[in-house]
Amino acid sequence: MSAEVEADPPLGARVNVLGMINLFEAAARHRLERLVFASSETVYGASQEPYGDRDVTENDFCGPQHHTFTYGVMKILNEFTAQKYVRKHGISIACARPPVVFGYGRKRGSVLWAEDFATLPALGKPVTLPFPARTRDCWIYVDDCAEQFVRLALKPELAHFAYNSGGTSVTAAELASLVRRWLPAARIDFDESKPTTPLIDRMDGSRLEREIGFKPRPLADGIRAHINEAREAAGLEKV
Repeated sequence: MSAEVEADPPLGARVNVLGMINLFEAAARHRLERLVFASSETVYGASQEPYGDRDVTENDFCGPQHHTFTYGVMKILNEFTAQKYVRKHGISIACARPPVVFGYGRKRGSVLWAEDFATLPALGKPVTLPFPARTRDCWIYVDDCAEQFVRLALKPELAHFAYNSGGTSVTAAELASLVRRWLPAARIDFDESKPTTPLIDRMDGSRLEREIGFKPRPLADGIRAHINEAREAAGLEKV
């Protein structure tokens, strides 16, 4: 995870670089039918600016000068190495590039706000998100992201190596409004003194939708599921 990589770079490299190479090596040695791994939207850098006002596609790329997270550069290396194994050993490897994955139960990483934005209001607690209300991000519910990985793993043949997970692009203010659709009294504030998130704003997920025949649920429905899981764990009624 990106926060842990920045806190302990040697450990991050052992897990995210050497660890992934070990997985590719195991896939080659054991002739696995398919290895699917999680890349990240962070391969596209720390801003929407290089791409303009459009959805980012799998064919887009930016150099290291546009990156903030060491984690994202490690993911680029993972993808590069995976494709070397595909060419050398003739095995099947694919990756998905999720945007902000939200859901109940996140415990670590640099985007804990992707847990707090709905969980804290679900429990009747206030939340202050660490970015301005104008911040725009692309979001996908964790169960939909998991479904994508399962379908990629099980489909006999794939047309591509890399797939954007897609999702819904909203501002932080719009996200708060969706939470209040289910929790009208939710207290959600923003820190206008902080910068916007160092991520792309919009992602094209059409390649993956065509490949596996699956479209993520509407963002409002994912937020409701997140809220209800948090409330159920606390012994509260669902909304």
